[in-house]
Amino acid sequence: MFNKTFSLLCLLAASSAGFAQGSGFSATYKVDGASIKNENRSHVALESVEPNSSVVYATNGVDLIMSYVRLNKTSGAPYEPDFRETGCNSALLADGGSKITLEFSDVNSHTSQADAISAVGEGTLIKINDGNIRISRAGSAGVNASNGGKVTLENTAIYSYSSQDPSLYTCPGGTIEAIDIRGDNVGQASPAFYSQGDISVKESKLSSSKWSIGSVDGGKLTLFKNELRSGGVSGFLLYGSKKRSENGELILDKNRLTVNDGPLFMVTNTSASITLSANDIITKSGELIRVCSDDWGDKGSNGGNAVLNVNKQKLKGTVYVDSISSLTVNLKKGSQLTGHMNSTENRCARTKVVLSAGSSWKSKGNSYITSIVFEQPLEKGLKQLKGKHVIYYDPSDPDNAYLEGKEYKTGGGVLRPLK
Repeated sequence: MFNKTFSLLCLLAASSAGFAQGSGFSATYKVDGASIKNENRSHVALESVEPNSSVVYATNGVDLIMSYVRLNKTSGAPYEPDFRETGCNSALLADGGSKITLEFSDVNSHTSQADAISAVGEGTLIKINDGNIRISRAGSAGVNASNGGKVTLENTAIYSYSSQDPSLYTCPGGTIEAIDIRGDNVGQASPAFYSQGDISVKESKLSSSKWSIGSVDGGKLTLFKNELRSGGVSGFLLYGSKKRSENGELILDKNRLTVNDGPLFMVTNTSASITLSANDIITKSGELIRVCSDDWGDKGSNGGNAVLNVNKQKLKGTVYVDSISSLTVNLKKGSQLTGHMNSTENRCARTKVVLSAGSSWKSKGNSYITSIVFEQPLEKGLKQLKGKHVIYYDPSDPDNAYLEGKEYKTGGGVLRPLK
């Protein structure tokens, strides 16, 4: 179903912080904290065309403020394969505990493997206010944070036009916090968000025309009060891109989500948790979640293990879990799930449903699950199961011991042991 496409006029400022080839990377405008601690620049246009070179580079703990500037990275691919972890070849780069404040400015990357903005290393911080970011070649991110670096954004537009070009990207240890951002990702394998670190976004409007809204590759993605749209693959992809990942986390709270193709969630080659609260969701495929093996990972051990926590949320769609994967669905008070689970008999699919008081599940077809747990007396719990279909459970599973292997009438259908 999926593939590995994912696993994308120059005025030089005259000062002691001009062009340099000293320690670290080169840049058109380099500010080194070893010789200057604070620097301000405004109303300049800067360009870099050299490989492995940035337009602006702040290093060694310097504090740089830039306003009303235009930065263009126009050619030159990096020599370093780990360019994203180091920030090499980024249009705007900060490392070594430096701080950059960028206001009312444009940052453009027009070459491959050249992120527009990168913050790298512990204590490094880039603040972006009222900005515009554009990337037009493959393998570049709008904003990248890695290895303890942090980027904050407010009132900023991010647009990407080629493949493998996420708007926001975190490597392990990187943090991005954004509010009121907007934009579109029009290329293949270009999600709005890609997290191996920590990304938090609120009150924003973004879309990914041909890929998922967000990809969680062992990181954390928190989305609050956003309007988000995906055009291909899935709504959200939780996976291990190169090797099996653990502890991926996706939190969705009060968002408006539109998924035009594929399931709302795809979980493969990873262990991850998903938490939903009061979102407005449209999934045109009719699929809610798929937890299964796919193109990533080693065949036979690349299934998914997912926990879906549902709080005051209405969900519709089918649920599919394959024989080497597992899913636990926790329906909290005020939650409603409408859709069948594993419509064909599959004794090996480990699927558990937990219903708190005040929640319900309406199976739209016959469902096959491993176990079901009611957090209230059985008689009341059975009434939480709606629909006129049969829900099959595994009588040998310890969680079902209280059911004593019996068949029960539910709030419209039957709960039946699988023989």
